[in-house]
Amino acid sequence: MEHECDTLPHWLAGSPQGETGPASAACNPAVSAQPAYPAGTRQPGASAHAAEASSTSRSAGRPATGAAPTGFLTLFTEEEIGTPSPAARRSAPFISPLGRFNNAQDRIEFVRRRIKQLGFESFSYTATRTSAHHKTMFVLTSYESQTWLTRYFRERYFDMDPRVALASPTGMPLLWNTADMRADLPRAQLRSERLSGLIDMLEATGRKSGILTQMPLPEPELSASLCFNSEIGNPRWMTESIVAETLMFAHTIHEFIWTHAKSAIGIAPAQQQRVALSQLQHAVLKAVVQGQRDKEIAYFLGLSPHNVDYHLRRLRQLFNVRNRVQLINVAHAYVS
Repeated sequence: MEHECDTLPHWLAGSPQGETGPASAACNPAVSAQPAYPAGTRQPGASAHAAEASSTSRSAGRPATGAAPTGFLTLFTEEEIGTPSPAARRSAPFISPLGRFNNAQDRIEFVRRRIKQLGFESFSYTATRTSAHHKTMFVLTSYESQTWLTRYFRERYFDMDPRVALASPTGMPLLWNTADMRADLPRAQLRSERLSGLIDMLEATGRKSGILTQMPLPEPELSASLCFNSEIGNPRWMTESIVAETLMFAHTIHEFIWTHAKSAIGIAPAQQQRVALSQLQHAVLKAVVQGQRDKEIAYFLGLSPHNVDYHLRRLRQLFNVRNRVQLINVAHAYVS
């Protein structure tokens, strides 16, 4: 029977252990020793660290500010992207310099060196799929710290981050700094307090200025945010040449990830939306997309738990995915 994940990954749900720098869970042995998912949800070595954040975690007594985010959060690393084959590199729309490395660790070291050369301490990449009733976030964890990701998602700051809200969807860079963010705090007390908390956390973790750019993706519901963070508070250090070089590097990273990471984060090709389903399979799939558990699906559809498990395995085969979260990511648009 497939186990469902209704909390954040283990290391996101736990208490922060202190800022450790922009080392990823995959690159830090102390972190990678802890599974990025609750026990029983997935076997080690699966393609993506995924977690479904459901109302169950909120009803269990977790405070609103610490509640798991609504929707689905998929974490992935450079190691999970792996090393593209020569054929995959040649078929890419652009030849990225990141494709020349023979292993993920060399690519990680190159990206980190380049981030430092540009004057930044950390970098984040988030692809977001947004529809009327659902949000899915795909977060690259290789260049951000465990503590930062833990607090950012547990406190739901991603829902109100003004840097993301102000960024142009056309790829133009947004230069930000915490002093300006603090000066622009809204008058509404509650929202002002929440944003102040975000700004305080940014400053406490050495993120006082930076460049954020949003880039469109082929699907209309998808967009990607790339954010470079610096501990320098005065934004004057970000000259035109640094902005231009950073933007070029952002395009390089974005092109590489979007070309080669689809299998790691469970975004399947569009033609899989034409999979032929029976009426019962469609009902099971719709229930899964709506967040129902196996027992709930069995009750409402009049099936046994064994039959539900069979249909879920069959649906994963039809959509060529490995787990429940990937199935939802692929099938959401199909069901809609």
